Amino acid sequence: MLKKILAFHIAVLILRVFYVLFRDINLSPEEAQYWLWSKFLDLSYYSKPPLIAYLNFLSTAILGDTEIGVRINAIILGFLIALTTYLFSLYLFKDEKLAFFNSVFIYFIPAYDIASILFLTDTPLAFFYLALSYLFYVAVKENKPIFWILTGIVAGLGFLSKYSVVFFFHVMLIYLTLFSRKTFKEKWFYIAIFIAGLFTLPVLYWNFNNDFVSFKHVGKLSGTDQGFELNFKHFGDYILGQIGINSVFLLPFFIYSVYKPFKEKDEKLIYLALSPIVIFLFFGFMALKKNVEANWPAFGYSTLYIIAGYYVYKRFLKLAIMPMALSLLSIIILFYTPLLDKVGLTILLPPKIDPTKRLVGWQELGTFVSKLKKDYPKSFVFSDSYHISSELSFYMEGKPFVYCIRVDRRMNQWDLWEGLEKYENKGYWGIYVADHPITDKVKSGFESVEFQTIYDVKYREVKVRQYYIYVLKNYKKIEEDPITTY
Repeated sequence: MLKKILAFHIAVLILRVFYVLFRDINLSPEEAQYWLWSKFLDLSYYSKPPLIAYLNFLSTAILGDTEIGVRINAIILGFLIALTTYLFSLYLFKDEKLAFFNSVFIYFIPAYDIASILFLTDTPLAFFYLALSYLFYVAVKENKPIFWILTGIVAGLGFLSKYSVVFFFHVMLIYLTLFSRKTFKEKWFYIAIFIAGLFTLPVLYWNFNNDFVSFKHVGKLSGTDQGFELNFKHFGDYILGQIGINSVFLLPFFIYSVYKPFKEKDEKLIYLALSPIVIFLFFGFMALKKNVEANWPAFGYSTLYIIAGYYVYKRFLKLAIMPMALSLLSIIILFYTPLLDKVGLTILLPPKIDPTKRLVGWQELGTFVSKLKKDYPKSFVFSDSYHISSELSFYMEGKPFVYCIRVDRRMNQWDLWEGLEKYENKGYWGIYVADHPITDKVKSGFESVEFQTIYDVKYREVKVRQYYIYVLKNYKKIEEDPITTY
């Protein structure tokens, strides 16, 4: 049975590799940024822990600085998530067919499929959070040192993926209080916590030497520095976002799966329900006062898919066939939205609101700027958007470092790297690329504007973005904004 399961998921892995190789989309801005981090290895980074940079360093060392060299990480981790879902389900339910079904069921969830293609910090976090949920449960039940050691290691790697893994601590405390208080007396429980804590030390050390910018940044994102003011638009957007990433067609099964375990008083199913409930409620509370990106809570839903798969397989399999088919169809369309144009259904998802529009045009823009730079060999390329700086660093010929000046933006990773100081008053020209017209502050840093143009990005035969490109003569100095926010 295991060989058949591995063969199935490896086949999907191969299909995803071909998708990345032949689909006409580029790296997302965040993917390009994390790739750039891998060229400046450090103990941590401004907004995230370092594991994603390390993984990119390893994969691109093997496959080169290519899109597949970056995204192979997401593809492999997606495979491991499917395999872990199988193993966890098998341990819980002792049913190979159910476990296999659960490992396939996740392919019908948009959030999982996106995370298995785009290599963002959510992907390693989702894998390590699921693995942590699995190993911790086994450690509690078996109480063997090896499982506690593995639990600590995986928790530590989860922390190095993204700080959000700390939500498991709350889930753990609730579960142990309800069902296994004796675990609080086990020494290996505390050894596991100690092991996990060791992984935090490099990040803490880096932050100590960098004014704790990561924690200030997280605090800013969470809104802890703001007063509480209800914003129901943000909350409504949050609810719609969660429905979208988890499939509107499967929503009834998910709702059923989070309340039924408590009604049935099933310990293992309640354990699985705790993560999605705790994490959904936390980010929902946050959404009452500020915008919450749809992907932020997604890592906590992996155990929800196991419960939903369990109930679908045991009770609603025939009823779920059509919703699952519709969900799969929506995923196929999401991954290749030009299909809508081919069948005359563009109105369902017009290009200007198509989420994949952020993934197109970057390679062509990089080629355009590269050609422009050849006309001005003594020049540097810069922007005030880290999205543009990241993408141009990846897609320009020779992959030069593209600077990101601090003008009308918050602090980011570029403020911890070398800036434009070495070019001051040495006859260098600047090539400025932005999503808005040049400002007087940027213009005043140079002698004159020698050339300017607007570059349009089209997708599905419609203009979806435009960039303003300027060639500026003789760099003097740009008075950048002070670092006041994180």
